[in-house]
Amino acid sequence: MSVSQPILATLPATWTDRYLAMIGVEHAAPNLDALTRLTRAHVESVLFGTVQSVLRRQATPEGPVPPLDPAALLDAWERRTGSGVCFEIAGMMHRLLTSLGYRAHIVLGGIRWPGGHQAVVVDLDGRHYMVDVGNGAPFFAPIPLDETTEVHRVGLGYRFRAGDGEHVWMQDRWIDGAWQPFCTFDLRPAVDADREAAYQRHHVYDQSWVASTLRLIRCSASQVTVLDQGSLTRFTDAGKSVEPIEDPADYRRIAAEVFEAPDIPIDEVLAGLAVAHQDDAHVP
Repeated sequence: MSVSQPILATLPATWTDRYLAMIGVEHAAPNLDALTRLTRAHVESVLFGTVQSVLRRQATPEGPVPPLDPAALLDAWERRTGSGVCFEIAGMMHRLLTSLGYRAHIVLGGIRWPGGHQAVVVDLDGRHYMVDVGNGAPFFAPIPLDETTEVHRVGLGYRFRAGDGEHVWMQDRWIDGAWQPFCTFDLRPAVDADREAAYQRHHVYDQSWVASTLRLIRCSASQVTVLDQGSLTRFTDAGKSVEPIEDPADYRRIAAEVFEAPDIPIDEVLAGLAVAHQDDAHVP
C-alpha cells in the first residue's frame, strides 16, 4: 500500500498550532503514542454533525455547493459553532497529520453507497493504521490494518477486519446479537474526482441524509450522545435511553448543556430544514 504525500493548499502559518490547541494536544514527532493521543482528542473534541452541510446547502440551493474551507472550519470548531461529517473531518485530520509530518492518505468507504464515507490511512513505522474520526463512533485509537480489531464501548460493538480483496477492509457492527457488515473500505488513496463527486452527492437531498437532517453526536469514554430531529439518545454502560424532543427550544438547551455548544446555529438549521422539507412536499 503506497502512501502519497500531497501538496496542501496554503493555510495560515498558525493553523496547525491552533488546531492542536483546540483539541488539547501538544506538538510531537510522529509516533504511535502521539497518533493515538491525536485520534482520541479529536473524537472527543470535534462534534460529529450535519450543521455545516445543512447551512452550506441552504446558502447554495441549486447546483454544486462550494468547496470546503479548512480555515473557516477550524474557526467554527474553535468557537463550538460547527460540526463535521466524514468528508469534513477526514479532510481536516488528513491536513493536520500531514502538517505534523505523518505519511497519510484519504480512503473511501461505502456505507449507503460506494465512496460515501471517508477515513485516513497512516503509514507509521512500517505498519498501516486507519484513523476513522469522522464516523460518529467512539474510535479513540488508530485501527491497525494487519489484524482484526474489535471495539466495544457503552454497549456498542464494532469490528475491523480484512475484506475480500487485497485493498479491501471492512467495518462490522454488532447488531441484534450478530456481526453485520456496515462499511467497506478501499484502502488505496482516494482519487480527488471521486471525493468531490461524493461530497456533492451528500448535498443532494434524495441521495443522502447529510444535508437534509439535523444530527449531532458527541463521544466520550463513558457515553455516546446522539441528537436527531425529535430525539436525544444516550448510550452508556447502563444501557440505551431515548428522550423525545417536542419543544423546539429544547434543541438550544441540549446544544448548550449536553454538547457544550451554546452558540451553534441550531435554530437556523432547523428553520432551513423546515422550509426545505416543505418545498419538497409541494414537488409533484
